[in-house]
Amino acid sequence: MAIMSKKTSVFCIFGFYIIGVLILTFVVRESMTLRTPENRGVVLTPLREFEAMLVQPNHKFWFKQIVLNVLLFVPFGALLPCVSERFRNPVLTVLAGAAFSAFIEAMQYITGRGLTEVDDVLTNTMGAVIGYIIFAASMYLYSQRDSEW
Repeated sequence: MAIMSKKTSVFCIFGFYIIGVLILTFVVRESMTLRTPENRGVVLTPLREFEAMLVQPNHKFWFKQIVLNVLLFVPFGALLPCVSERFRNPVLTVLAGAAFSAFIEAMQYITGRGLTEVDDVLTNTMGAVIGYIIFAASMYLYSQRDSEW
């Protein structure tokens, strides 16, 4: 019974996380400007934010943008393998993170909320990778602890 409640708890946490990400990306925005089909923002230049961080005088702003996008998806990479054993495969977890991020960007374009950027998909995917590394390291340390007893 305890195993089932742990799994249920993790599933609920993951569900709340997904809802939170959707709220952050569609409702709570720095700029709540609705874009019309004529002025929707799309930036397809990869690594534009990294370049801006290095070159432009407001590099702290760009650094914050990059770090927050990475951090937003760390829980995705760490929790998804806990929710489903299928996603204990790092490639599947990272692909799922990239797909979820691409879905968010596509929906931002369709709904006119936010700016659709390829950099967001890249940084979110990096966050999923880091999250999976945290999951894998935690599982390894947990198995080592159990073997010492």
